[in-house]
Amino acid sequence: MSTHLPIWTIALCLLSTAHSANLPEKNPWVANSPYAISHHDSAQTDATTIDGPSRGKKLSHSEAKFVPSVWCSAPLYKLLGDDIVVIASNPMGLIKIRATGEDYTLVSNVPYPNREEVHADNPDDVILELKDDIDYRRRNKQDLRLLLNSLWMYYKLDINMRTMPSGAYAVIDKDGYHYTNYDKVHLVKSFDGNKVDQPLLPVKHADIINQLPPPVAQGIDKILGINMTYDGHLVAAATGALIVTDRELRVVGYATFPGEYVENSIAIDKDNGIYVVTSKYLHKLVWTGSKLSRQEVDGAWRAPYDVMPEGEALKMGAASHGSGTTPSLMGFGDDKDKLVIISDGNPDNARVVAFWREDIPAGFKQKPGTATRRIADQIPLSISKTTIESSLVVYGNGVLALNTTYPEPSGIPMDLLSSAFLAGTTRPAPKGIQKFEWLEDENRFVATWSDDTIDNTDWMPPAVSATNGLVYIANKRNDVYEYLAADWDTGEVKAVWEFPDDSVLWNNWGGITVFLPDGDLLLGGFFATKRYDIGALR
Repeated sequence: MSTHLPIWTIALCLLSTAHSANLPEKNPWVANSPYAISHHDSAQTDATTIDGPSRGKKLSHSEAKFVPSVWCSAPLYKLLGDDIVVIASNPMGLIKIRATGEDYTLVSNVPYPNREEVHADNPDDVILELKDDIDYRRRNKQDLRLLLNSLWMYYKLDINMRTMPSGAYAVIDKDGYHYTNYDKVHLVKSFDGNKVDQPLLPVKHADIINQLPPPVAQGIDKILGINMTYDGHLVAAATGALIVTDRELRVVGYATFPGEYVENSIAIDKDNGIYVVTSKYLHKLVWTGSKLSRQEVDGAWRAPYDVMPEGEALKMGAASHGSGTTPSLMGFGDDKDKLVIISDGNPDNARVVAFWREDIPAGFKQKPGTATRRIADQIPLSISKTTIESSLVVYGNGVLALNTTYPEPSGIPMDLLSSAFLAGTTRPAPKGIQKFEWLEDENRFVATWSDDTIDNTDWMPPAVSATNGLVYIANKRNDVYEYLAADWDTGEVKAVWEFPDDSVLWNNWGGITVFLPDGDLLLGGFFATKRYDIGALR
């Protein structure tokens, strides 16, 4: 391996230092890469140090490279000297891609352990054939046929509650090992010897739920998200539980939440405070280094927030019983206020809600209408009636939220694929984004700007660059997918990148916005992972 640091690596280090007051503390156990963990960092802020592009253009097919896959939320990548390795975990297995220079070529596509039969049924031609069928129905505006074709995908791709969550969240550790969840209750650790041309292969896998005492394991049927503590332990969010393992996937701690749904991933602070939102409460637990504590003496707490009556949000096309957002942390280093932020499920109007992460300030009085004094403030979203399903973007004192309420969902509970392909094509799309600012001296949120033209069909969390002050947002205009860059402070659109054609190949459904070190856009979504050559457009 090369021992010298590439110029772009040095630049990233300088940028990280320059903006450290506004960004989370670096987790020493996560790989030194701009995107080695879902949502960019352990605090789940979706803020990046990458200097993204600022000049727009319509992209040609030669500027859009792709590798077929069933679905990928967000490809991670690690740096190996001058080489870049992209890892796209997905419902069927682990895809490794060489992304050095302008490259974007497949290195390996390996099934999860003991899931080879599912992996074999999904060759690239089947994936692309289904994409072509969806394209045909979209272009001809055939609502019912588009709905039926979307449902047919579940069968053809073997997508179900056993396969779909696999690979949704992942992390690469400081030694280059990749971790993700698969087959509902398993974690898998994979490695390629840190060699760019070697396949990425599972080296350890474990049934995490089976390691719990049988009475505890009852009712815990799938893992939903993972993160890593600042001392190198994996934390898995599961239905009704939070589970801590070492890097050999041995369970070393757990906590259960009887009668509560856990439907999102988790945030972790530098002191190993772990934030998990259920359908009833926002919990802070603390990993002490030897145990997972729920004790107030260790800094843990539990706080209620507003939710809809049981099942109401699902009827409206939501994917969650309570909050749909992974908690996002605000306030790092010398920042005055330390907060954790979610969207709630208020029956009248979804709201952005901020909780005090640490001690509640002396003299702080509970605000009218809040469920607990732990809530620092809450502010209604004018753009969404049900809870937000796209995690909130946090940078500095700003919070950006997307409307993810499908006006006319497919009508089938938890059928997210059909809603994603119908919206903005034969049915209305969820539209609008809204930015809020936390006023430290007044302990309250204010709305600063909004844009009601943004099409959020794909539930795609934006990413904000700490280097150039732009936020990068997925959009769809006249059934053509695109990205745009807007000023984080004002919302003014600065640039637009229209993707090559009107194919659903360019969708970003359920993904997260990622940039490669050179500023190229790296995206997941259905049918393929994509690299867009826009990094030079600064």
